[in-house]
Amino acid sequence: MRKIVIFAFTLVWLLSALVPAESASDKPKRGGTLTMAIRKDLSLMNPMVRTSSTDKSIRDLVFESLVGIDLKGNIQPNLAESWEISRDGKLYTFNLRKGVKFHNGQEMTAEDAKFAMEFTMNPKNGAYGYSRFTLVERVDAPDKHTLKITLKKSSPAFLAALSSIQSVSVIPKGSLQEGVDKPSNYPPGTGPFRFVEWKSRQQIVFERNENYWGHKPFVDRLILRPIPDETVRMTALRAGDIDLVEVAPYAWVKQIVEGKLKGIVYAEAEHAGFRVLKFNVSAPPFNNKKLRQAVAHALDRKEILQATYSGFGQPADQRYPKGHLWYFDGVRPPPYDLEKAKTLLKEAGYKGEPIELMLRQGEQEIEAVTIQAQLKKIGMNVKLSVFEYGTYTYHQRSGEFAFLPSGGDYHSDPMLTYGPEYLCVADAKKRAENDTGYCDKEMNALIQRAETELDPEKRREIVRQIVQKGAEDLPEIAIGFVPRFFAFRDHVKGFSTDSEGAFRWFRGGLNYTWLDK
Repeated sequence: MRKIVIFAFTLVWLLSALVPAESASDKPKRGGTLTMAIRKDLSLMNPMVRTSSTDKSIRDLVFESLVGIDLKGNIQPNLAESWEISRDGKLYTFNLRKGVKFHNGQEMTAEDAKFAMEFTMNPKNGAYGYSRFTLVERVDAPDKHTLKITLKKSSPAFLAALSSIQSVSVIPKGSLQEGVDKPSNYPPGTGPFRFVEWKSRQQIVFERNENYWGHKPFVDRLILRPIPDETVRMTALRAGDIDLVEVAPYAWVKQIVEGKLKGIVYAEAEHAGFRVLKFNVSAPPFNNKKLRQAVAHALDRKEILQATYSGFGQPADQRYPKGHLWYFDGVRPPPYDLEKAKTLLKEAGYKGEPIELMLRQGEQEIEAVTIQAQLKKIGMNVKLSVFEYGTYTYHQRSGEFAFLPSGGDYHSDPMLTYGPEYLCVADAKKRAENDTGYCDKEMNALIQRAETELDPEKRREIVRQIVQKGAEDLPEIAIGFVPRFFAFRDHVKGFSTDSEGAFRWFRGGLNYTWLDK
């Protein structure tokens, strides 16, 4: 067997590297209640269903996955201490951490992990992670602390998929009923916080899990209050009714940076949002590559970010940020060059006809207006069309648009990121994630190779080729990473988030936060 074993010293190193050092006067204190304002309420109390956005952030406090992932994208131990992968890449053997207890005091075993995975694999249960388990042939628990997963075919992305509760949360055997997507309470988890109660649109209450196997929370109690209006959230923070808020408005953060809001500080999730300009490459006018190239040369990414996001954000040239395992040096989109853009526009045969830039109601219209103004400089006649969510989504998925600004993110494995975006769709009128309609035989072949290549170095080279080809073919143009901010009173200490804005991340977040009051 080809072994991948991670030892305990890795965790010790990570703890020392990722947890900020505290001076003697800043020694963390235990106790107290931390109240945090969140932008949306929970949708339901099933950890396997609708595991995205706010639901995922909240459930990360309570539930855990088999493995974790660090800030650079490297897989790390979590509920599984170590693992082995067979030479053919089809058999995964996990050695589970001993002594882990659920919130009800029951010890976690391999039978519990097996139950959670088989629940996810049942299409009747509507689990969010179902699609990631379609390649699993069976799950076995040969003993109390050993879990074996046999795949139908090898998949280098499978281990990375297990690093998030979006795929599966480990819960006690029998704690969810088959076919019931709205249980009356959360099943017990293994995370640092224990769920206490949920009062819809009022508050969600948690308490410290005294039996947690990892870093136990400093605070006794955590209260999350849904406050959708961002101004109301910030007003409550300034008044002292709230200790911490998520998604602080850029204009307010700018005031914090300038020292105008005394007693309030912030934490930045620098890569929380990814902005991209997408073309419909399957129909005129942007089935013409030279026209796409002209747009790429005309875009000033820094100006777009400055105008739209109060100067916050970092220009990007690919979907992973610099420093990440899957970022590639040397892969660059066409540089800013107005004269080159004008030449390409002429070569594309463009004669000033109007081109529609579609955007969703509530999206950043300043971003679209800035793009419109930049393209006007090279002679492009861009018209903005704003649609409500339902109509916008219909046009997007039906391929009935010319181009549009959009959001996005990156996943733990590059094939979870690039595969859905670049693989050909069977029906050009039924697009899910590949909304550009991009279809290229060479790209398809590269993706298929990357999905099965087990040698890490060879796979990395294939992914580099995928990113390079995407930058050359231009079904989309990366604009930049947009940060998300948490704002909090200065008596809140030790809080940090990851680059994507998690409430709790691998070795950081709310369970490391304490109150100095």
